[in-house]
Amino acid sequence: IYDIRKEVMEALALEGVEQASSPKDVARQCPVVITMLPSSAEVEATVLGPDGVIEGVTSSSILIDMSSSYAYSTRMLSKKLAEKGARMLDAPVSGGVRGAREGTLAIMVGGDEKVLKECRSVLEAVGSKITHVGNIGAGHAVKCLNNMCSACTMIITSEALVAATKLGLNPELVLAAINNSSGRSYSSEYKFPTFVLNGAFNSGFTVSLMNKDVGMAVRLGEELHVPMFLGTIVQQVYNYAV
Repeated sequence: IYDIRKEVMEALALEGVEQASSPKDVARQCPVVITMLPSSAEVEATVLGPDGVIEGVTSSSILIDMSSSYAYSTRMLSKKLAEKGARMLDAPVSGGVRGAREGTLAIMVGGDEKVLKECRSVLEAVGSKITHVGNIGAGHAVKCLNNMCSACTMIITSEALVAATKLGLNPELVLAAINNSSGRSYSSEYKFPTFVLNGAFNSGFTVSLMNKDVGMAVRLGEELHVPMFLGTIVQQVYNYAV
């Protein structure tokens, strides 16, 4: 493993994880390299930068980017790696910290189906719901679109509960009614009871990361000439929150 944060490396070393000196060093030692980083900018730097992954790959190497990256950036990286004979999958995840700990993450995979078959056992170590959604970049496209939907349900449920509370209603009872009705969502059924109504606010996924994902979805819509009316409003709300 390699991470720019020394404290992370040291903590994992105590668990018996072997440390590498750079992304290049990881690629030299591992036939399958996984990146899971905040955004495409960090992924590009890790793969293409000095001592990057691309300097250590061979014709048998596979890079799996499990970050929430931008689809067009992913396609560019795939082409760069192909020049070295290496292959790539994009495999972003959904399910949060709980899903990662329990190995039940949902994984949206883009790339060649044959490459996925080679790497399925690797992905099954962290995910129980693996869906091949298309060619390279498709996984990242689906991930940001999914998160735009998720962000929308968070905002609309928040507005409903604030209005209900100001009306003098018990938000827990209101949420229970919503979850028994057509307005329910993953946000109302899991996120609000677990992280919001109890005041914990510790889902492990930051507002800035959600803002980044919603922004990618809106940008994707713009590039594809698809109107993102509600998505744009959701992005504005998250921009304000950040």
